[in-house]
Amino acid sequence: MYQKFKTNILVRDKRIEEMESIGISVDYKKLNREDYVKALRKKVVEEAQEVAEEENREKLVYELADLREVVQALTDAVGITETEISEAQNKKREKAGGFAERHFTNFVVIENNNPAIEYYLQRPNKYPKIK
Repeated sequence: MYQKFKTNILVRDKRIEEMESIGISVDYKKLNREDYVKALRKKVVEEAQEVAEEENREKLVYELADLREVVQALTDAVGITETEISEAQNKKREKAGGFAERHFTNFVVIENNNPAIEYYLQRPNKYPKIK
């Protein structure tokens, strides 16, 4: 008797061989470039979620390593260099700062005629209206 589980995930290069070596039959394919980039973008979210949920420091290190690996693969796949990322990071830090101050917003109040309100209105899942 066998059980079949849907996975639909991008896995590390040696994972298929590892799974097969312990008796798991794996149906897989090699993705074309476009699908690979889509899968990497999805994988970034998956790995970031695992980072967000992990409370054990040692396991967190491994989850952060996974996240970094996926980000590196994505940047390689789309041709973004480490220099480009560092420059963008520095520009953003100069303009908006980093996270060292630990500021956390609870909510914002914006007048209807303020053009900044559009940013929030266009993202209702991220910024739901409250009364």
